[in-house]
Amino acid sequence: MFSFVVVAVLLAVTPSLAVWPIPQKYTTGSTALRLSPSFSIKLSGINPAPQDLLAAISRTSDHLRKDKLQALVPDRGASSANAVRAAKALDTLTVSLTSNAKVRSIAEEAVDDIESRVEGYELTIPANGSGATLKANSSLGLLRGLTTFTQLWYNLDETTYTLEAPFTIVDAPAYPYRGLMLDTARN
Repeated sequence: MFSFVVVAVLLAVTPSLAVWPIPQKYTTGSTALRLSPSFSIKLSGINPAPQDLLAAISRTSDHLRKDKLQALVPDRGASSANAVRAAKALDTLTVSLTSNAKVRSIAEEAVDDIESRVEGYELTIPANGSGATLKANSSLGLLRGLTTFTQLWYNLDETTYTLEAPFTIVDAPAYPYRGLMLDTARN
C-alpha cells in the first residue's frame, strides 16, 4: 500500500514543482513547448553589461544545451514524445533590468548588506513560442531568474522541452537569509 501511495504522489507531481526554492507566485499551463535549436538569451537595455552577468547568461545557455535531465516521471518523459515533437519552439529569452534599476555586477550586489539586497525577478514564458522575458531590479535578481529558468526544462531525445507552458513566475526571497540550519545535536 505504501509503495502505491508513493507512486501516486510521484505521478501527481508536476514538473513546475521541481523548481526550488518554490517561487512566491507562479502559474503554469498545460502546453508543450521546446527550445529552438537556435535558442538564445539576449540582453536588453543593460549597457555596459557586467562581465559576471554575461558569464551567468553563458553558463545558462551552456546548461540548457548540454544538460540531459529527464522528466521525473516513471517513463522519463517518453510518453510525451508526440507532444514534444509537435510543440512550438521558443527562440529567445530577453533579459532586462527594470527602468529604475542601477547596472551593477552580481559580485557587487552579493556583498551588499543582506537587508538591502534586491533579488526579486519576474519570468514570463508564453506557450505560443513568442519570446520569453526575464526582468529584475538587480543583476542578482537576474541571476536568480536564470537559475529558475533552467529548472523548467527537460531533455528527451536531444530536445529540450517543458510540458507546462505558459509560465509566469514572480519571486523574491521571503527572508533576508536564504538558508537556516538547526543542529539539534548541539542544543
